Amino acid sequence: MHMMNTPRPMGQPLTFEHLVQINDASDTRVTALTRDQLWQGLMLRATQPETFIPWLEDSVIDGDMVQGLTRRLNFGSYQIHDEVTFVPHEQVEYQSHDAETGAEFLLRMRIEEPQPEALFVRFIYHAHSVDHHADSPLGYAMKEAYRFNDDDLVMRIRLLAESGILDGSMLF
Repeated sequence: MHMMNTPRPMGQPLTFEHLVQINDASDTRVTALTRDQLWQGLMLRATQPETFIPWLEDSVIDGDMVQGLTRRLNFGSYQIHDEVTFVPHEQVEYQSHDAETGAEFLLRMRIEEPQPEALFVRFIYHAHSVDHHADSPLGYAMKEAYRFNDDDLVMRIRLLAESGILDGSMLF
């Protein structure tokens, strides 16, 4: 019996956003981050992703773009090419597109400060692939994985700030 290999439909893109509180004046257990420390941490995630993605084998910065860069991320036999754009001290945006499969991914990390020193990061996802789409049975699990990953990012930025790496002379 011969089975035809037909692509599965991708449906509507999976879109998702959530807000992570960085500073909470009412919680003295957590050291507040400055906007600059937060920005330095978000920039390090873009320029040194191995620091934040343990299963990443290596990355190569292919070239600089105006207000951003292009990268190759190597996960063993799987490789992602993406573009990262910056709005200094405001936003980092990651975009990738796989021409072969039609898969698209966008992640926007936007710093929000509704009151002085009340920092938040809004994470906005737009993903479209065979597994990442609005009707996917994996949708809820994907969103939870994104939330976990974003909380882990903030925790790692906190650790870097506590170590002093994000202080002093500006990295970016």
